[in-house]
Amino acid sequence: MVFGLSLDEAARLHGHKGPWLVIGYRAGSRAREVLKPETEHDILCIVRVPKKTPYTCTVDGIQASAGCTLGKLSIDIEESNAIEFEFRHRVSGKKLVLKLRREVLKIIEDVYREKGLEVAARCIEELEFQKLFEEIVM
Repeated sequence: MVFGLSLDEAARLHGHKGPWLVIGYRAGSRAREVLKPETEHDILCIVRVPKKTPYTCTVDGIQASAGCTLGKLSIDIEESNAIEFEFRHRVSGKKLVLKLRREVLKIIEDVYREKGLEVAARCIEELEFQKLFEEIVM
C-alpha cells in the first residue's frame, strides 16, 4: 500500500518548507523503510521535543511521511529537552528510535542565520541520514 505525501505536499500542508518539517519528514520516511507498514494504521509514533515551534514542526513532517496522525491517535507529543522520535509497528512490535544529533542544531542555526529558511531546509534535506540521526532498531 502506498501512503504518505511528498515533501513538497508536506510543505504545502504545513505552510512552508523549513528545516524542522524536513527533519520530521525524513524521520517518518525512515520509519516506513525500516518498519514496512502494510496499512496506514500499522505505525505509532512518540515525538519527544520541546513543546514549542519550531521543534513541533517535526510533527507535521511525520504525519505527512509516515501516516501517523493526530486524528488516528497514532502520534503523541511528549515534552523533552532532547529531540527524538520513537516509532513502533503495532503488529510486529518492532521499534525504531531516531535521535537527532546535537551537531544538527548548530548546522540549522548557522545556515538559517546566514542564508535563510529555505537554504537551511535544503541543507537538512541533503544531509546524509547518519549525520542527521542516531538510529536504534529494536
